[in-house]
Amino acid sequence: MKANKDKVYLGRQPIFDRQQNLVAYELLYRSGDVAEARVTNDAAATAEVIRRSFKRFGIETVLGDCAGFFNVDAEMLFSRRIDALPTARVVLELLETVVITPALVARCRELKERGFRLALDDFSAYHDCYEPLLEIVDIIKIDLPLLDQAALATLVRRLKPYPGKLLAEKVETWARVNECMALGFEFFQGFVLARPSVLIS
Repeated sequence: MKANKDKVYLGRQPIFDRQQNLVAYELLYRSGDVAEARVTNDAAATAEVIRRSFKRFGIETVLGDCAGFFNVDAEMLFSRRIDALPTARVVLELLETVVITPALVARCRELKERGFRLALDDFSAYHDCYEPLLEIVDIIKIDLPLLDQAALATLVRRLKPYPGKLLAEKVETWARVNECMALGFEFFQGFVLARPSVLIS
């Protein structure tokens, strides 16, 4: 379906806990009533998601009692737009394209001290460069399609010393849900549980 230039679209993909309670939504840029969007500028897309969530729809309509995961790149992380977000409702999801620098880690620590929660997106392999972020992030989103059963178990063992809770993303079968449950994952996101929906205003 083509976008109506007078309408505003916002994607939401539910996130569930171990009891299958809805606890959060990942908020996604959409240019129309479609399942996916081609994003060429991450910061601009996130800025538009924030604008739509808080101004056009209203945060209660978008999130209800749930938290909202917002994708952020380095540009958005340092942007003043972040300062206006309600810390109690927002999880800042660091895109896998973010280059980890001392300045970025310092900014993340500052945002944590102000009450924001942080998540690492699309995590599939441990590297030493991640350690400063792994020490402070609240949630680690594991990209399941990139990991077979053995690789997933190895990665989970490697992450156990860190405080972040594990979120299984792109879960497509109940077998993988059960596998992740056994490994101690706290949160789940994927088509087997719920597909993204699009809010239209």
